[in-house]
Amino acid sequence: MKIVGHLVNEAGPEAWQTPLMGDDHLQLAVVLRPRDLDGAERRLIETDQPWSPEDVMDHHSIPDDMHHALITWVTGRGLHLSAENPFIIWLEGSFEAVSQTFAIGFEYRMNGQRRLYRLDSEPEVPDWAAPFVVGIVGLENVASLKPKYRVPGRSDQLANSGQGFFPQDLMMAYQMPSTYDGSGQTVGLLEFSNGYSVSDVNAFWSSMGITPPTLQFVSVDGTPNDGGVNSYDMEATLDVEWAGAVAPRAQLVVYEASSGTSDQSFGLSVLKALDYATHDTIYHPSVLSISYGDGETRFPVAEMRAWDTAMATAALSGITTVVASGDQGAYGLQEPGRLICHVDAPANCPHAVATGGTHLDLNAEGTIAEETGWTETNNNGASGGGISQVFPVPPYQTSLVLPVKVGYHTGRGVPDVAANADPDTGYAVFFQGALTVVGGTSAASPLWAAILARLNQARSENGKGAIGYLHPRLYSLNNTQAFRDIIVGNNNYNGVVGYVCTPGWNAVTGWGSPNVTALIAALS
Repeated sequence: MKIVGHLVNEAGPEAWQTPLMGDDHLQLAVVLRPRDLDGAERRLIETDQPWSPEDVMDHHSIPDDMHHALITWVTGRGLHLSAENPFIIWLEGSFEAVSQTFAIGFEYRMNGQRRLYRLDSEPEVPDWAAPFVVGIVGLENVASLKPKYRVPGRSDQLANSGQGFFPQDLMMAYQMPSTYDGSGQTVGLLEFSNGYSVSDVNAFWSSMGITPPTLQFVSVDGTPNDGGVNSYDMEATLDVEWAGAVAPRAQLVVYEASSGTSDQSFGLSVLKALDYATHDTIYHPSVLSISYGDGETRFPVAEMRAWDTAMATAALSGITTVVASGDQGAYGLQEPGRLICHVDAPANCPHAVATGGTHLDLNAEGTIAEETGWTETNNNGASGGGISQVFPVPPYQTSLVLPVKVGYHTGRGVPDVAANADPDTGYAVFFQGALTVVGGTSAASPLWAAILARLNQARSENGKGAIGYLHPRLYSLNNTQAFRDIIVGNNNYNGVVGYVCTPGWNAVTGWGSPNVTALIAALS
C-alpha cells in the first residue's frame, strides 16, 4: 500500500537526473502512529497531569508484535537499524536498499556543492503495516528550514535610546511575577547548524544584571557548536540570551542538529532533535523552542505529520513545543513562490504552540501604551499566520469562527499566541562582541518558552506536573485577563492580502500577548 504525502510540492523547475550523484548512503526514520492519542489527551485534560514516559510507551505505542514485524520487514532488503524507540524506527543504508524496500526511485541534482535528492513516487509498505505508519522522513533533502529573525529597518521607535528592548522592559510590560524565575525547569532550544559564543551570551546577561543561567550544549548528530562566528549564528544567540534572561534560574540546553547535508534532510534533523530532547533522561526539558521554518508547501506532508506526532508524544509526557509562526506575513514563504497565503511549518503542527508577532510601544513608566499586530510598514516583515491547508481543525479550535478565504479549505489556525516581534521595536542582543538589535517571531518563541518555564515552576510548587499539551487549557482562557487582545493590524505581505486583527483569536496574533501573572494564576 502506498503511504501518500512524501512528494515535495514545490521542488522547483530545475533539471533532475536519475544516475546517482555522490555517496550512496542516507538516513531515514519510519514514524509510527501512537495508539489512542485522543484518549491520552482527554486524560491529560481531565487530570491536569502528564503521563510518565513508561505510561506513554505501555499504553500508546503500537503492539510489540507489530513493532517487531515492522523492524524485520524494513531491515529485510539491506537497510540497517541504527536506533529505535516505541514511535520511531531509525534506519540507514544505500539508496538502492531504500528503493528496494519502499518500491521507489530517486532523482538527483547538484545545488552548488550540495547534492540534492528526492523520491519519484510515493513509498509503499505492506498492507498490514500501513495503519501503523505516519510517514517516512529522510527521503528528500530539498526542503529547508530557515531562521525567523530580522534586523530593524528604522531606529526611531527602538527603546533605550536605540538599543532595543531589554529583558526588564518586556518582563514589566507582560507582567511577569518576580516570584517565578524558571527554577527547577529545563528549556530546550532546538538549533540547526547555528551556534553561539559563550562569552557573548554571558556578556549579555551580565550587562542586564542577570546571573548567568546554567547552559549546556548537546549535539544531537555530531554537529558542533561553531562558536557564534557566522552571521547566521544570530539565531541561536538570540534564543539563548532571551530564554535565559526571562527564565534565569532555568536550565538551558541547546540541542544542535545539522541544517542538512548531502546525505541528510532538514526534516530528519528536526525529527532527530525533537526525538532526542523528548527522551533526554539527563536534562528532562519541559519546554522546547524552535525558531525556524518555511511555508508548509515547501515540505512533504508526511514530514510535517511526523513532526507533529513527535510533538504530540512529547506533550503526553509533559513537554510543550513552542514554534515561531514566521516573519513573511500571510505570504509565508522565505523564497519567491506563488503569491497566495501560506502558513509556516512546523508552526502549523497542531501540537506546536505557534507564536505570532506584535509591534509594542511602552509608556515612560514601562507599561504598554499600544500593542498592535506586526504589520508590514517598511518591507521588513509581518506576523506569520493563517489557515493550514495540511492539518484539519484541531479539537481545541472547533468553537472558533476561522477566517477561511475563498478557494481555501478550513484547517488549523495559526498562531496561538503572540509577543513583540517587529524588528523596529526589537530586542537587544549581544552578538560577536557588540550590542545589536534583532526582531522577528524568532524572539517571540524563546520568550514564550521562558514564560512557560515560569508556569511549570508554579505548577510544580502546587504539586502538578509540567503542562505539556497546553492547547486545550490555553483555548479555555478566552475572554480572561491572561491575554491582551490585539485588535489593530494585519499580516498582508509581498502583495498577498492576509488576515486582520480582530477581538478574540485572530490569524495574526492568536489570542494576543500575555499577562503572565494572570496566565500563571489560571493554569497553575
